[in-house]
Amino acid sequence: MPNSDTQDGVHNKITKEYKFYKTDDDSAVVTQSFSGNVETAKSTCLTADALTNNDTNGTQLEYAITADGNGLKMTIAFGTKGAGTAEGDDWAATWTTTKDTLTAADNYFKVVQYTSGGEDPGPLDARPSSTDATPHLF
Repeated sequence: MPNSDTQDGVHNKITKEYKFYKTDDDSAVVTQSFSGNVETAKSTCLTADALTNNDTNGTQLEYAITADGNGLKMTIAFGTKGAGTAEGDDWAATWTTTKDTLTAADNYFKVVQYTSGGEDPGPLDARPSSTDATPHLF
């Protein structure tokens, strides 16, 4: 559940789409089967630490399955801790810093595997992708 810090308004709304691409065909999206369940999409795409970062530092937060059914879409907006708070200590900056730290530690995206149709049909790790998206979910 996102924080409730709306006293000074909500700012910096962003929307992202998370998908996984085949490493042996960089333009091919790994097909997902979330069965229309957003919770399944969240737990398939993002680690528990990434979801906690969103909940802890985001003030408004909504998820959906992407239009093609193969990814997770997220809109997040941030309150502010108020006057006197250094920009780097505010919710949006804290979210970004934590996201960058998790990404650098390979702890933001979950590992998604797929089976290749090539010479080595064994499971391969997909490449995660985060893109800016529109429209916002709220």
